[in-house]
Amino acid sequence: MSFRSASRDVAVVAAGRAVSMVGDEVALVALLLWASDQGHGAGVVAALVVAAALPQLLVAPLAGLAADRLPLRRLVAGTAVAQSLLCLLIAAVLPSAAVAVVVALVAVRAAGQTFLSPAWQAWVPTLVPSERLSAALSTVQTATAGAALVGPALGGILVGAAGVQWALVVDAVSFLGIAVAALLVSRQPERAAVAGGAKEKGQLTAGLRIVAADPVLRGFLVVIATMVVALGALNVAEVFLITDVLGAGPAAYGAVASLFALGLMGGAAFGRRNRTDSRVARLLVASTVLMSASAVVLGLAPGIAVAAAASFCVGVGNGLLNVLGQTLTVRRTPRELLGRVFAVVQAVAGAGALIATAVGGLLLALLEVRSVVVLCGAVTVVSVLVVGRSLVRAADRPRTVEPEPEPVSA
Repeated sequence: MSFRSASRDVAVVAAGRAVSMVGDEVALVALLLWASDQGHGAGVVAALVVAAALPQLLVAPLAGLAADRLPLRRLVAGTAVAQSLLCLLIAAVLPSAAVAVVVALVAVRAAGQTFLSPAWQAWVPTLVPSERLSAALSTVQTATAGAALVGPALGGILVGAAGVQWALVVDAVSFLGIAVAALLVSRQPERAAVAGGAKEKGQLTAGLRIVAADPVLRGFLVVIATMVVALGALNVAEVFLITDVLGAGPAAYGAVASLFALGLMGGAAFGRRNRTDSRVARLLVASTVLMSASAVVLGLAPGIAVAAAASFCVGVGNGLLNVLGQTLTVRRTPRELLGRVFAVVQAVAGAGALIATAVGGLLLALLEVRSVVVLCGAVTVVSVLVVGRSLVRAADRPRTVEPEPEPVSA
């Protein structure tokens, strides 16, 4: 495959992921504002958040298997079109439907969305040679981070100017953009054949077995779980820290969030260099420590300027971590199981987000806001330094055992 063709395909995937992120953010903002405007209270808001996150756990094994078995162009395009129709259905029923119906439709939408992420992530490594993998992942992550910067603001503008239903229509259009992107990618990876069409034993848990067998992937997953839970709980407290403790208004809070997204883009861009597994592991631990230490600074910030700078640094570490983690995952996973391993990571992140929401609420009920933020950052620093040592040592050792092959029945 030519360099120009590969670069074009990576750009198309990056655009597709970015459009997907914008659509997700627009829909989330629209639905949360709908719940608030209708006076449904915190219970409905929490139900919507859970409905958007829980399918990542329940559907992830099937989504990973689909990414490894089905033609990726058909999988992504077909899922995106179905998602578009579902968004239009939500927009149509929103004015008159019961809350339970809306929450159920949001859960179905989230289940469909779960199929897209491992498919895109398994697709990118097939587009470029190994020495350009980090650069390709960096391009996709930078575009996604840029979309995270634009999406919430666009969602708020759309809801304010045209209403919640039109914001969901825009989300539906964004899914059609994803389908077009999938059709434009020229390179299609070969799918693994299943002998005689027979059922495979353990096919849904193959990704989990690969992670369990590889000390580097195990260490990475522990780092991800720790970071998502601790820093996710911080996210619950951050809005109160910025608005109540530091006395910032909505514009200042939006600026802090924007600086985080800018840091996310910068960190993803910094991850472009091709590095050895050992260097990637060290930098991954360092990036997580940067995030955690910056969270401590955020909790101790005397004013909004220091808080904004700390938020930017958290974003830098997060963006770099995303690229480095995906690089290690691709390098240490057999290509035919890549979708399922990425689905495991996605499930862990989803479970961590749910736990973090509960932990954050509990901590805020027991401690004052600054203490919650500082505690979350400090716990993450200590945990990552402990786990990071074994991760780096494992990455330093040459691989003598290949990952366990996926068992296939005769």
